[in-house]
Amino acid sequence: MPSHTTQYGNFFKFGKDDIFLNRIKTYPKTEFFIYSGSIYLNNENQNAGNSNTPNGCVNLHELNVDRPAGQLIYPFVTKGSSFTSFKTISTSEFNHDYTYGDELAGSYVLTASITISKYDAGINTEGKKKTLYSLKNALENNRIFSEHYAYSSSLGDKEQQRLNLVSVPSIFYGSSIRKGSVKLKYYVTGALYAEAADINKNGELIQTTGSTTGNVIGVVLYDYGFMMLTGSGQIGGHVETYSNNGIGATENASWYHFGTTDSPTKAPNSSFSLHFEGVNYINTVTMFAHARENQLNFSTNPTFLATASFNAHTSSLIFRESPKLGIKNIVSSSFSNYSASYQPVTYISKIALYDKDRNLIAIAGLANPVRKLENRNYTFKLKLDI
Repeated sequence: MPSHTTQYGNFFKFGKDDIFLNRIKTYPKTEFFIYSGSIYLNNENQNAGNSNTPNGCVNLHELNVDRPAGQLIYPFVTKGSSFTSFKTISTSEFNHDYTYGDELAGSYVLTASITISKYDAGINTEGKKKTLYSLKNALENNRIFSEHYAYSSSLGDKEQQRLNLVSVPSIFYGSSIRKGSVKLKYYVTGALYAEAADINKNGELIQTTGSTTGNVIGVVLYDYGFMMLTGSGQIGGHVETYSNNGIGATENASWYHFGTTDSPTKAPNSSFSLHFEGVNYINTVTMFAHARENQLNFSTNPTFLATASFNAHTSSLIFRESPKLGIKNIVSSSFSNYSASYQPVTYISKIALYDKDRNLIAIAGLANPVRKLENRNYTFKLKLDI
């Protein structure tokens, strides 16, 4: 069991009722806004505060934040007999393209953002729809909540129908996306054109505003971070160039075009927003460090002496401090020009945490030192995320 000590104090062992392990459940909110081919995260310009992180992205490890281009850090290994390499370098490349002693370098920054994948109807090429194929079991497992999850049913065949797949990396939501928190908004010329949400908390995305209100336009895989939009029907009468089809043809507004970023014209009249909450668990340990009565009332700090030095007598045989050393009285009096009676007084400014082998593992600093008198008893609450 870990122990703790106060500055200039003794070691104290935590009791069985002094340490508590808890898990906090949080719901971090995230919003993506997509306009003119660009993605923005939480309505912020990430590139303005960090030139190495693109807009709409999060820096996975906060590396190379605002570093000049010529001073970027990067991972590297040296080719040796251990055959250590990077995953992105194949065995053939490792054997033929590098000699012993060569530096194998990677790159930072590592960033993540949402991905929009649009699958056309009838195109059944494995390379084109490999992400969709990998979700077949996940869709079938969620079929108990809604028939719209079915990979193939009377409601449609996911491999053959036109659909839009929105992928959200787990760094944005944690353990899963919170059920019922997903909201999709479709804007035209800045005005809300259509909105969809999981109002029943069963994974069905139901259109709540717009000309096709009440239709199920897709499903959410909460544990996997995917939103599958199968509603390719027309929304209202708006027409715009949404796809990079090579001929610049216009198409009707639909949920299939939600979040489009590949249009040659960048779809300037349409914009989109995606809002959701994550489910994130934070394990914490709470510790109570006690400063009991008649304890921690002595300091080894030399400033507690009335004189400037110890005035010790030393020789080859003896070390002896002067018996006349006085201790400075810092007890204040309520009367002017009058010194109060001496009392042992210390000020607790830091609490150090040690493991069972008395290795220092953490230090808790107090914003203001706490005055400790002999007749006072304090308990300090320490909280640490683990």
